[in-house]
Amino acid sequence: MRKWAWLLVLASGLALGQKAEVSLGSPFGLQGGLRFALVPFLAEGRVYVGAGLEALGGGVDLLFKVPLTDLYLGLGAFYGSGPTLSLPRDGAGQGGVRGVLGTWLNLPLPLVGVYLELHPVYYLAPARTFGVGGALGLSVGL
Repeated sequence: MRKWAWLLVLASGLALGQKAEVSLGSPFGLQGGLRFALVPFLAEGRVYVGAGLEALGGGVDLLFKVPLTDLYLGLGAFYGSGPTLSLPRDGAGQGGVRGVLGTWLNLPLPLVGVYLELHPVYYLAPARTFGVGGALGLSVGL
């Protein structure tokens, strides 16, 4: 039954996804995912999976656009098989919640966007601690 549920989630994600994304940075190194509209022009959802030198994992983010700007703010959760990429390295955990502070970089490319994000993180596993990470990403789609 679990395999069917994951297949349904994957198929619906591909059907609803408006943008395909690839990013480099926090939390796992190299991430790939989908971004989809929840409330047009106000809120988006993002699902991603990632792989790095020390961990495999994935997560979800809820992103809110700041009107009349290229900025967005969000909240997300993630979990992986090992420590994430963040500072300080000795406090990096494998699961937790994070904030997302992001901006789109204005490049004159049709259907291609580049974004930069900062991630304040609160780790829940294996120990409760704080960290900070960031990512640079490429988004393709509408």
